[in-house]
Amino acid sequence: MTCSDNISRKEVARIVNVSESTIVRWVHAGKFPPPYKLVEHTFFSREEVLAFIEEKKKKRGFGKPKIKR
Repeated sequence: MTCSDNISRKEVARIVNVSESTIVRWVHAGKFPPPYKLVEHTFFSREEVLAFIEEKKKKRGFGKPKIKR
């Protein structure tokens, strides 16, 4: 059985482990792959979502520490 590349916002949020509203904010900020319309429904590409996760894995760590003055 093959898995469809079309996934809902709810499924995307579950995969990335954030809320659906966070996904919407990230899309509007240009930080996440945008969805597309297919007939009357909006979907995300499973391939693009997984590529987003893999890209984040390449940038592991805590980032720069904040300097308190």
